[in-house]
Amino acid sequence: MVLLLALLASSGCQFYRQVVVSEKGKFLPWRDHQDNPEAKAIWDEDHGKWEIADAHRRYDAGLMDRYRYNQVRKKYGLEPVR
Repeated sequence: MVLLLALLASSGCQFYRQVVVSEKGKFLPWRDHQDNPEAKAIWDEDHGKWEIADAHRRYDAGLMDRYRYNQVRKKYGLEPVR
């Protein structure tokens, strides 16, 4: 019951969209790459794209400072913003 309430409470947030159900509707998408290196590479690439886009939106909205934004960009091999 508690799990169901937590699922319902988080249904509109990023955690739900990225961890519980993927954008394609797959339940618990991160479990696909448990024993499959190809699926893990795809998951890591998709997660990286999402993390960069999320950091960009948060930086533009003023919710993230430039230092933290540049840390995310450097993590994925992008040039820092000046």
